[in-house]
Formats: sequence, structure tokens, C-alpha cells
Amino acid sequence: MIGQFFDTILIAPLVNALFLIYGIIPGHDFGVAIILLTILIRLILWPLASKQLHSQKKMQSLQGDISKVKIKAGGDKQKEQAMLMELYKEKEVNPFSACLPAILQFPILIAMFVVFQKATGSIDGVEKLLYEPVKNLSYISSILSGQTAFNTTLFGLIDMAKPSYLLAIIAGLTQFVQVKMITPRKQKTDAADPQAKMTSFMNYTFPALTVFIAWGLPAALPTYWITTNFIAIFQQWLIMRGEVDEMEKMDVVKVIRKGDTSKATKKLPKPKVKKKPKKGKK
Repeated sequence: MIGQFFDTILIAPLVNALFLIYGIIPGHDFGVAIILLTILIRLILWPLASKQLHSQKKMQSLQGDISKVKIKAGGDKQKEQAMLMELYKEKEVNPFSACLPAILQFPILIAMFVVFQKATGSIDGVEKLLYEPVKNLSYISSILSGQTAFNTTLFGLIDMAKPSYLLAIIAGLTQFVQVKMITPRKQKTDAADPQAKMTSFMNYTFPALTVFIAWGLPAALPTYWITTNFIAIFQQWLIMRGEVDEMEKMDVVKVIRKGDTSKATKKLPKPKVKKKPKKGKK
């Protein structure tokens, strides 16, 4: 029952979206169809991913305050939790807001894994999942009838149905770049901090795990991961670029609300003064 519901809600729509793109794009490149489908999915999930990244940045900015709270609590877990809740309330941060978007994206990852397994196998196994409008596309119809061979390659070079060690390594490298980008600078330098050690460990564990998983799976999956990672890197860059300006504005607003405009003035960027041109000697 659950499996059938999962197939109906996620698997079948994603398979049809993949073969729709495959059937209409010029050249009918299966690898390119996977990349375009991945971009489409990431655009749909863009708001969720942005919310998750903003929440992660907020939580990371509180690490110093959290450490102080733990010291003040003196090992009293109940007191520590109460103080942390007060801190989150004061800073207007929800500690669980970073988890929800990730949980919502997890079924998509599982669904894509199943989709690629089905799509890179026999075309007969996919046919029963295809909707009639997709089946009636001229190129897809010719494949189903056996008139055209089902080509699952990327640019005619990499077979998406077979493992690709090169793509597995690239997937791991892009994963490493993505994780490294969201690592707080303080944790990068403070090697004695247990939090920094754990973060450093995860920075290498996740990419290594990605390579390990992708090593023996069809190349379609690392292709999906690589595309996802590049989009995530771009999204993180956009958010981090605007994060500094946004935080500076918030700091200025908070200071003004407290009534100390002198501090707010210090936080505002100094206006550029145009130098008057020197008068030439007569």
C-alpha cells in the first residue's frame, strides 16, 4: 500500500518528467535529460533549501553563545535546556527550522534513486509507469515499438546505466566544496574546539561516503548529485554574499531601537567623499 502510494505520488511523475524531457530535447541525450530534470527539481526546492541555509547560518552564528550557556549551566542539563530556549527566543531562532527542509527533501532523493534504477534498466519496466501523452511522443513511441534503440549515454560517452568512477569522484569533490562553504570560519581555525573537530570530520566523511555510494551505482545517480551540488554551491554563494549586508542592517535596526543612535552611526558604512580637483596653477 505504502509502496504503491510512493510510486503514484513520486516515482511515476519523476519517470514521466524524465522521459518527457528525453523525448523533446534536441539530440535526445539521456544524460542531458537527467541534468535538466535535476535543475528543475532544484528550482522547485529552492525556497526550502534557502530556508535551510539561512537557519544553518543563524545557528552557526550562535555557537559562541551556546558554548557560554553550557559553561554557565555547569553540567545541569535541565538548566542548560532552559537557558538555550531563552537564548533562541531572544535571538529569534528556531533550532529545528534547519531540519524540516532537509527531511522534506529526503523522499525526493530516495525517489530519484528508484527512478534512475528503473529508467536505466529495461524500457519494458518503464513503459507501465509512463502516461499516455509521454508514450505518444514520437521519439518515445519509436523506442517502445523497438524502432529506435534506447540510448542511455551522456554525450555518447558515459553510459548512465553503468557505474562511472570519474563521476563518482567528481560527485565527492563537489560535495566537499559544498560542505566546506557552510563551515564557520571560527571552526576552521579553532582546532581545539570539539565542535570544530566534529565539523572537520564530517567535512571529509560526507564526500567520502558520496564517492563510496556512487562508485558501484549507475552513473545517473552521481550525475544527479553533481548537478545538485553545483546548484547548491551557487545558492550558498548567493545567500552568503547577501548574509553580511542583511546582518549589518539588522544590527543597526536593533541598536536604533535601543535608543543609542551613536552606535548605529558607527555601524553604518562611511560615505565616500569625493575629492575636489586641484586648481591648476596659472
